Amino acid sequence: MKICCIKTSFVPKEIKSVTDVFTVQYADFIGNNDIDWIERSEAETDKDFQQIIPYVLVKNSDGKFASYTRHGNEKRLHGKLSCGIGGHIDETDKADSFDATLANGMCRELCEELKDFDRSKVKVSYLGIINEIESDVGEVHLGLVFLMECNDGYIPMPNSELKDMHWKSKEEIQNSETELWTELAFKLLDKVCGEQK
Repeated sequence: MKICCIKTSFVPKEIKSVTDVFTVQYADFIGNNDIDWIERSEAETDKDFQQIIPYVLVKNSDGKFASYTRHGNEKRLHGKLSCGIGGHIDETDKADSFDATLANGMCRELCEELKDFDRSKVKVSYLGIINEIESDVGEVHLGLVFLMECNDGYIPMPNSELKDMHWKSKEEIQNSETELWTELAFKLLDKVCGEQK
């Protein structure tokens, strides 16, 4: 299956050279003409490309976040707490613009992970970018982070892969052993909230 990528050279060096979070607009360097569709098996080892990963923090009306223990396909993340729902954008998500392609990929992932996902009952906000160079996996992925806030009374239920999903406060999550991207996503959320004050 082919997945959505951009050339690593398109990512600003100040982003690509460190593990950190950035409150920049992805549209500054990712547009429809910048996208390459590459076989996932090739992309996983080709550092000339970045796989675009929408990574969504889901927050309920009580201010708690969806969290689950990693199982899935990525063995290096097993047993760690994650608050990110998302994954690769594949060719079935392709649309006329990158924004629409991204939205399609994000919506598909949310529908796969949450059995009763209803787009009309949430507000989705873009937060910024995660870049991680601590691992071979991180070096070929670029995270576009979103916050999904559920309307009062709407509590999405997990599908089978997230069967142990629980709602936790930010403090509970930050006191747990989390995957690096979750740690970075909350750092980004704090940064965005600080900038909005």
